[in-house]
Amino acid sequence: PTPSLPAAPLSGKPVAETVAGRQAVVVPLRVTAGTSPVGLAEADLVYQEFAESESLHLTAVYQSRDAAKVGPVAEIRPVDIRTVGVLRPFVGYAGGPTGFLNQFAAAELEGVTPAQRAAAFPSGQASTAALRQAAPKGGAAPTQVLDHAAPGAPLGSQGVSPAGKLTVAAPGHPTQTWAYDAASSSWRGKIGKVTVSVASVVVLTMEYRTLTVRKPSPRSLPGANVYGSGAALVVSGPSSAKARWSKPGQRLVCNITDEGGFQVRPQPGPAWVIYAPQNAKVSVT
Repeated sequence: PTPSLPAAPLSGKPVAETVAGRQAVVVPLRVTAGTSPVGLAEADLVYQEFAESESLHLTAVYQSRDAAKVGPVAEIRPVDIRTVGVLRPFVGYAGGPTGFLNQFAAAELEGVTPAQRAAAFPSGQASTAALRQAAPKGGAAPTQVLDHAAPGAPLGSQGVSPAGKLTVAAPGHPTQTWAYDAASSSWRGKIGKVTVSVASVVVLTMEYRTLTVRKPSPRSLPGANVYGSGAALVVSGPSSAKARWSKPGQRLVCNITDEGGFQVRPQPGPAWVIYAPQNAKVSVT
């Protein structure tokens, strides 16, 4: 009999043992309606923050698959640090304000910028393989962040409904629509000008605060407060589940539990996690 392959820690999909045990690589991206981002299809996890000027700040996490090009690469932001600190990844980012860089260093995260290592950013975009080469040896595999369903298992123990369409309308941003595609058992949505296809979409409703940057130039921008708890909605397969999320701090995983208090179990595969402001309208049909 053929030996069974281990599951990748972030996607839950079977992979070679050498892949299952490797460190995650993270790249932040900035996307507007007119942007055509590259490299999102290979990410195991993408976290989405609603940023300034109708843009999205994305935190893309690569572990089970590599992307030759990821971009446009963005500056580091507190949401990246707080979200992926628990994964101990190596980060490829485009610098950032002094205060954010200090937070990155304080979190004991490691990474490089194009100014520090141009070879990791061929043609100005990040290469996950090149970032792996730039990373110090001995990086550990990330901790699992989602409990994936076994074949045929339900999304949750209660509060589960049939679902085919998810919309997230955040004030000041174009409405995001995700639709279930039964043929590929995936959820599809438009990010900038690109259609992405994922196994599950997780919407976490949370407080946003205004962050004030002083150096190198003064500006203010919205930031999701990813520590705490709140309402959540998960779609995966042809189902949705009402849930709660809880993340007490940087080194702890964000727990997502259904109305019965059990872990929500999405289908294995890539997941898209949306940090929805408290005044956003989230609906599923």
